[in-house]
Amino acid sequence: MDKNNIAAIVFDAYGTLFNIASLDAKLSHYFGSDAKPLAQLWRRKQLEYTWLRSMMNRYKDFINLTEDALLYASKKLGLSFKDAIKQDLIDTYYKLDTYPEVGEALQLLHSQYQLAILSNGNIELLKGSTQHNGIHGHFAAIYSADTIQQYKPLPFVYQLPVDGLKVSKSKILFVSTNTWDVAGAKSFGMNVAWIKRDPLNVTEELGFEPDLIIEDLMQLNYQLATSAY
Repeated sequence: MDKNNIAAIVFDAYGTLFNIASLDAKLSHYFGSDAKPLAQLWRRKQLEYTWLRSMMNRYKDFINLTEDALLYASKKLGLSFKDAIKQDLIDTYYKLDTYPEVGEALQLLHSQYQLAILSNGNIELLKGSTQHNGIHGHFAAIYSADTIQQYKPLPFVYQLPVDGLKVSKSKILFVSTNTWDVAGAKSFGMNVAWIKRDPLNVTEELGFEPDLIIEDLMQLNYQLATSAY
């Protein structure tokens, strides 16, 4: 990857900018010791449902799919709760917190590059969380898979910022924490940075490796500003 050739940086949202663990306090409040297994199964089914619905050609938007995943996870674990609790958890997706370094890093990167978000999330969810964290002004655009009713890692989704920003994919750096997303963007032909937030995580065995491996977005800013990679 030639860092001097990068014209735009496109970020995944969940796990990359927005911390899904923002839900943990409410999950613990409502479910106690069942909170951790519920959170893990909920997130896993949420991802599985994006892939399954893509393969089945049975699209459902991300927020409703997220609700379905929560209901599955709760049934699997034998948990029951009132509709008001379900709605409170789903509503939190509109105001997830960012990781601690995100605001400062985006401000620095924004001075050098066009920035955008590309996510499976609904545009309303993405706008809600960017505004909640005061980072909406850093982005030239927010792209949602919902606009074409297809989910990443299908190539059509990665094409959205290419068309929208009018920048060739070879000049885009895609940034994600999710290893399946890293492989999808690299397969599509983008430059890719993997945020390895979990030191125990490993890349997928799909034949596509990231160009950069970083611990957080401040390290991305440093590596792009120097010859540190």
